[in-house]
Amino acid sequence: MNVLLFIRVTAIKNSTPYLYVFIMLNSTSNLVAHLNTGTFWINRILPPLQIIFGTFGNLFNMIIFTRRSLRINPCSIYFLVGSVNNFFVIYVDLLTRYLATSWNLDPTTTNTALCKLRNIFVYASVCLVLWLVVLAGIDRFLSTSHDAGLRRLSSLPIARKIIISTTIFIFLIHVHMLIFYRSDVSDDVSICSIFSSEYNIFFNFFFLIVSCILPIILMIIFGILVILNVRNTRNRVARQANDAQNDRLRSNDRQLVIMLLFQVMITTLFSAPFSVINIYNTIAITMLKHTLSTYNHAIYNFASNLFRLLYYTNPVVGFYIYTLTSTRFRTEMKRCIRYGLKSALTATGLLRYLPLRAQQALLDQNRMGVDSASLTLARRQNIVHPIQHQKPTNMTSAL
Repeated sequence: MNVLLFIRVTAIKNSTPYLYVFIMLNSTSNLVAHLNTGTFWINRILPPLQIIFGTFGNLFNMIIFTRRSLRINPCSIYFLVGSVNNFFVIYVDLLTRYLATSWNLDPTTTNTALCKLRNIFVYASVCLVLWLVVLAGIDRFLSTSHDAGLRRLSSLPIARKIIISTTIFIFLIHVHMLIFYRSDVSDDVSICSIFSSEYNIFFNFFFLIVSCILPIILMIIFGILVILNVRNTRNRVARQANDAQNDRLRSNDRQLVIMLLFQVMITTLFSAPFSVINIYNTIAITMLKHTLSTYNHAIYNFASNLFRLLYYTNPVVGFYIYTLTSTRFRTEMKRCIRYGLKSALTATGLLRYLPLRAQQALLDQNRMGVDSASLTLARRQNIVHPIQHQKPTNMTSAL
């Protein structure tokens, strides 16, 4: 405070350059204060929102992807397992990290066994978030291939085996964390961390390659290959308009491809900044021992926290991507909501108080009209919709 006052008085008596220095120092200190405040509030506000929206979205995903019309597709199995894993990440990683950083509630700082177990489960499950998207991309590449042998590899039994083997493999390659993570005291503060500088450098590169860079590269590669396969198939195969079952399967496959491609794009956008800031941290700060000024440290701290929270948005946004990109997913979601409302209102006895039209929508939905997909198929086939007193024996429901 005395130094700043001296500079201001000197500037008034002598010349303007000192006043310029004072203004620069003052603006820099204000910017540092704003960055620190922003870092504090994004760590307080964003994680609870991610937990709420992630819980809602992943629960809906688990319900929808277990429905009969979707669970027969191997790509849906990857989405289903991914939603279960996302739910695990939200509560084992995101929630515990939020309680530790914002409210100082962290039992791992005093319990070494809990420290080791939490970190191996956290890093392995976070790694699986991106790798399950990669596996879904590989499955869509196989299913859209013109090679019949490759298409046969896209099947439910193979998908289950790949998911189990990949999960086991991911956990096995993280076993070394059980050795080097521990609870200890550093600068009079008990923390759960890595205390070996050599292993810390190794682990930073390991995490970058396994959980960020490699899955992002594979997602982009297989996303491009899926797009090329879809274009080639569209140009090569003539559509069989009179085959309702094939039409339904093609529609499901197309929408799963769209869902996957959008998820790959969003996941890449959310993960790339976190990868860049971690590369900088590993090389510049950890290896080269680069010392940051107060101003640069505030910028780095703000960017690191923001990009980390963006990375942790990957387990949250799946449901919202699927809802925006797939009419089939929205249809299944509406059916789930209708069934849930019907069950709740019937159990509480409130159903009879609803208007007759609302009761019919909940209880008699199968006779309220032909499914919109059937109408679309009928229009393609130039079939006239039967009137209500006729028995629609020749109509085949597409979806």
